[in-house]
Amino acid sequence: MVTGVARDDFEVIAVPRRTIARTAVLTAVFSLVPVLGALFWLTWPTGRWPAVLWVADVAVVVGLLMYWRFRVSYAGVSSTEFFKRGWLPGTVRLPRDAVATVLVARTYRGASTETVPQLIALGPDGELLFRMRGGYWPDEAITAVTDALGSAVTTVSRPMSGAEFYRTWPESRSWYEGRRWLSTTLVVLAFAVATGLLALVWQAFTG
Repeated sequence: MVTGVARDDFEVIAVPRRTIARTAVLTAVFSLVPVLGALFWLTWPTGRWPAVLWVADVAVVVGLLMYWRFRVSYAGVSSTEFFKRGWLPGTVRLPRDAVATVLVARTYRGASTETVPQLIALGPDGELLFRMRGGYWPDEAITAVTDALGSAVTTVSRPMSGAEFYRTWPESRSWYEGRRWLSTTLVVLAFAVATGLLALVWQAFTG
């Protein structure tokens, strides 16, 4: 909740793509259930299966916390303010009239021909105030915020690649975007950590 402005007081409220939560839930279920099921089956004869349930409980709690964070994400425009809370920690809150220009472009999603909108809000001196990513916010959310802000709008007619978008507006790039080496490193580290944890769990259960 925004101090001084209740959520219901916003003239426009935009929420993230609901398909994100559905995809995340299905991915977690199809990834964790087979692993936990195998561990449960292997530890049943030893009587150590309650530990598997404990691991499952921890995974469920973490998943629920992540889902809660997603559910409380929204962008709101009132008569005087703009507020945005995404999935990652941190919020954006600024006076509505601080937004001088809204720039809307469309970027290709990965290697496909599908495009998603990107909203960039600029101040009077051209400084970046905030960005709304089409991969997280649906088209109608970005359109609603654009209309509600009432600022001058510049629309880029030609879709562009993510790399071209970041070259044109480098200040809009988050630390995790457009860096393949970073995503690859994170995937490898996550796999290594998961493998190590499973090895430790297996040793504890069967040792």
